[in-house]
Amino acid sequence: MDVLDTGRDRFICDGATVVALGGELDIATAETAYAAITAAAAQGCVVVDLSAVEFIDASGVNAFINAMRTTARERHHLALACPPRQLSRILDVLDLRTLLPTHDDLASAVAAHAGSRTAAH
Repeated sequence: MDVLDTGRDRFICDGATVVALGGELDIATAETAYAAITAAAAQGCVVVDLSAVEFIDASGVNAFINAMRTTARERHHLALACPPRQLSRILDVLDLRTLLPTHDDLASAVAAHAGSRTAAH
């Protein structure tokens, strides 16, 4: 498995597209969530708004990890906004916060990408 360097200094960032997900992120919906995130990543950085997510299982977490890989290959960022408590706990237990950056609210996630253009390496 190759390690991704998702540091902000690696990619050009000129704002982010918000992908809002809701309901349950499980084996039945994970592929749809992945497709929505990666479609947006083809155009630029992505912030996933999770404020309406009620449940997430390992399939949903795996979709985020795979989306991060795809997004990084596109030389864009992926960040999660408003993660439900269940997801926050999973990210902490699995030590995934560096791979999947999170923000407590959508505004701070979007602001982290607004007008921040850094040189690509």
